[in-house]
Amino acid sequence: MPEPKAGDANQPRDPNLDGFIKKTGKDAGYRKAAQFLVILGKDEAAKVLRHLAPEEVEGIALEIARIEHIESREASKILEEFGYIRETRDLIAVGGLEKAKEMLLASLPAEKAERILEKVHRDMAPPPFSFLQDIDVHQAAAIVREESPPVVSLILAHLEPRLAARIFAVLAAENQHEVALRIARMGKVDPEVVRRAEEALRSKVRSQGRVVTQEIDGRETLTRILRFMDPAKEQAVLEGLDPNTAAEIRKQLYTIDMVLRIPDKELQTVLRDYADREIALMLKAVEEPIRERILGSVSERRRDFIRLEMDALGEVRRADAEAAVSDFLGYLQLLEQKGELTIIRESEEYV
Repeated sequence: MPEPKAGDANQPRDPNLDGFIKKTGKDAGYRKAAQFLVILGKDEAAKVLRHLAPEEVEGIALEIARIEHIESREASKILEEFGYIRETRDLIAVGGLEKAKEMLLASLPAEKAERILEKVHRDMAPPPFSFLQDIDVHQAAAIVREESPPVVSLILAHLEPRLAARIFAVLAAENQHEVALRIARMGKVDPEVVRRAEEALRSKVRSQGRVVTQEIDGRETLTRILRFMDPAKEQAVLEGLDPNTAAEIRKQLYTIDMVLRIPDKELQTVLRDYADREIALMLKAVEEPIRERILGSVSERRRDFIRLEMDALGEVRRADAEAAVSDFLGYLQLLEQKGELTIIRESEEYV
């Protein structure tokens, strides 16, 4: 039996969008209904829109205006969801504000369609003062706090709450109470007043220029710098830090891959202080290059004993193996601080 095509008598004619929206929820329902109607096209969509409640028409029209395009594969899935079967292989459905206008004018009286379009236009416009969310929060706060309490309250009332809270926190103490009171009492606001305040603030931002910032991991940055310093200077810097920060940076400085930068004879001397079983446990937690470096720094006979110990240990808890590595690194750090061990730095030129 051939598949039904659009317009066939056995093709579903009533997709019951009203029931679908109630079942799915307004936001998701409007979005999916809009996609479906864009795929159907203006004429078929108009027949459906005529039977929907005004609120539903507005919600769907807004979502149609937001749609850029729908690829054929996605279109096929959406049609199937509503019980429609249609060839979509070469279909690319296009939405947008103009498409919403066409469908509204085809389904509603012109006056009613224009009224809904005006609302769609307003809803698609970015919220007032939203440009403040695109600049550094400290710059936004510095600019807003210079305004008078009435203007500040107007701005904060339109901002995303998290940003509004951060700006409110830096206001002068004597202004915070008045701003909070004005926001609490705020009701209807003249759009023209909002527009003028927004334009004035936007001009101020333009005149100052946008401050671009980036997040920096300070401890990681300092660790990388210290790796290029000689041990004495490194130690002096660490001693000038608070104990917690210094301990954290030392942990990043002294990692197991430093065994690759210890001269052969010195590493051999260090390993003589460790029992075969301790080395075997530590090797359970290291990568192959580190394992080869350590095993290559002991005699062949001892290497065989260490491997036997590793086999005898079998599976061990990761925490135990990592603790063994940590103890070993602590010992290397102590030896270097005492001047009994050389760890070659990442640059031959000390600064």
